[in-house]
Amino acid sequence: MKRAASSVVGINHIGLSVSNLDASLAFYTRGTGAGIARSKRKINQNAERAGGLNSTVRAREVLTFPNGYLEVTEYEGAGHDTVQLPVKGPGLTHVCYQSPSTDDIYGRLVEQGATSVSRGSEPVHLLGQGVYYAYARDHDGVMFETEHLNRAPFEGPIWFSHVAIVSPDLDRLIAFYGLLLDAKPDRRTNSASGPTFDAVADYDDVSIRAAWFDIGNMILEMWEFTNPKTPQPKGITPFDGIGYNKVAFEVTDIQGEYARLSAAGVTFLSEPVLGDECVEVYLRDPDGNLISLIQPTAESPHSVTRLKQKTW
Repeated sequence: MKRAASSVVGINHIGLSVSNLDASLAFYTRGTGAGIARSKRKINQNAERAGGLNSTVRAREVLTFPNGYLEVTEYEGAGHDTVQLPVKGPGLTHVCYQSPSTDDIYGRLVEQGATSVSRGSEPVHLLGQGVYYAYARDHDGVMFETEHLNRAPFEGPIWFSHVAIVSPDLDRLIAFYGLLLDAKPDRRTNSASGPTFDAVADYDDVSIRAAWFDIGNMILEMWEFTNPKTPQPKGITPFDGIGYNKVAFEVTDIQGEYARLSAAGVTFLSEPVLGDECVEVYLRDPDGNLISLIQPTAESPHSVTRLKQKTW
């Protein structure tokens, strides 16, 4: 994918706000096989404050997958007035864990207490191409997707496949992330429907528009439900609201990105802020979803350039 202007090299991490850190770590490590980062990530709390964080971080750990990170945080007072995002969104609705069909990630997560969203007791053979899909929720009601692949293109039992954003205006979102990435979607469709889609999403007569940006180590997936229709966002995504609270894009030139995107009319929540391990700056997409640009220092062990990349 051509990127002349953008210096984005991947999705550094997805942020997940939880009600109980220990319970979430147990759920995801036992269910997916993810590890906990041995070298502590030095979080740029100054950038978080500049980006609007008002809560206190009670505890935080980083789960590591072969190709990405899930930053799991418990904030003071988290867990109150939790609202589950529906499949039709809007917002950062889910992340996806892929595994070979012989390694039943979905079953292991259900054993850890996950509750199914998709219809039936087993993942759905959506398109007849050897991939079986299912949505489920963890103990906080946060949704995730599993995909079992008959012919997995990666080595190992797990792959951190994608993060999904559901929007009432797919074209507007594509334009924004196209600017951010200096790229067009690698794939898109204006019509996806059928009985198997109904089974996965648990809606009757579901109809979806979608687009995918392939970003090196992970995929950024976007949906717009046309039936049932994705509603308008009711507000901005807070740091401490239970669920996925941000997507951090790793860049090699954060000052250049800040200048380029500012000149294009993008509003940042602060200037780039230097921390112990990275420079980071926060912004929001047109739907109010929180994202950041992050440039790790040369000494940081947490760059996506040190992780496996998607080669298919």
